[in-house]
Amino acid sequence: MEEKRGSGAHPRLSVIIPVYKVERYLKRCLHSVLKGIKDEEAVEVLIIDDGSPDSSGKIADSCARKYSFVRVIHKENEGVAIARNTGIRLAKGDWLYFADSDDWLADGAVDILLEKSRESRDADIIMFDAWKNTGQKQSAWEHFPQEAVWTQRELIRRLQRGVLYFQAAGMATKVPLAAPWDKMYRRNFLQEKGICFQPQLKVLDDMVFNMAAFGKAEKVAYYKEKIYHYRYVPESITNSYSPERVALDRKVWAYLEHYMRQSFREDGWETEEMERFIQAYYCRIVKSFSICCRLMFFHPQNKKGLLGKMKYVKEVLGTEPYNTAFHGIVMKNAEWRLKAVILMGRLRSAGGIYLLHKAQSIAALGR
Repeated sequence: MEEKRGSGAHPRLSVIIPVYKVERYLKRCLHSVLKGIKDEEAVEVLIIDDGSPDSSGKIADSCARKYSFVRVIHKENEGVAIARNTGIRLAKGDWLYFADSDDWLADGAVDILLEKSRESRDADIIMFDAWKNTGQKQSAWEHFPQEAVWTQRELIRRLQRGVLYFQAAGMATKVPLAAPWDKMYRRNFLQEKGICFQPQLKVLDDMVFNMAAFGKAEKVAYYKEKIYHYRYVPESITNSYSPERVALDRKVWAYLEHYMRQSFREDGWETEEMERFIQAYYCRIVKSFSICCRLMFFHPQNKKGLLGKMKYVKEVLGTEPYNTAFHGIVMKNAEWRLKAVILMGRLRSAGGIYLLHKAQSIAALGR
């Protein structure tokens, strides 16, 4: 691992940017982070070049030569989770903020992060709003109707459930809570609690990270500042054909089941709290199963015939934890779009699942 260092001063904020094959987007991302920072001594930018084979590493190095507070770490390719963990380990800032290199920050975002870190200096996590950008269309990414500070364990556990499945928070949530780029984390909190990204998980690792963080947080603050522009890219890894998606999801379910057993036992959860969390877990499984219809089961690149596809869907529905989730979920806990999926899943009706997928695909084209 090779590091090109910038300033040695102790910063208040570390912005961590994992980089891999993003030469098309990286300059805009870095420019959005660096422009207009009023207090450069309070900030460091850590660019983690995860063995990128394109010119991303050179773009990062060029940036580090211009700005003394930019540090570039060149390492072998090991995935985004280890890249982020490398940032956590090497960061000097009191607060950590993760940005994805194909997105960009809103104007003045770094100064807002610094300001709010001072206002909520004793928080463990600070949440913000953002923008979602799809092509030329921009829409607001807003979590709650008003700003808030949560210190009660019960309320923070609601947020934790909302990371798994946002409606399970039992609040007026409008968008998912699982992303790291709309949050800032106190570095000592993450390090003292041993919270990091799980490299063995190739999907939903952001969700698992935030679930663990909210599980240990004692104070969470929320500000209605839109600090980030999330770029929705249809051809991105998270939206592309994934023939191994069920197998990858199963690793997440195994991790979450272990987490629940350990957390319920060690943290003294009440029976009602455990049941609410399990319901959120079931909803997440069904939600991910529905996503598999788009990314795997019925994706055009899946070369199996329709009968073969539906046979596999039926097989998955009969295995754990899918069987337990579909039958154990309480229907009122799921969003309306999932209710029909749940019903078809309980019947193990692969044909019904396929028709629902087709209907949703047609509806998406019309939007």
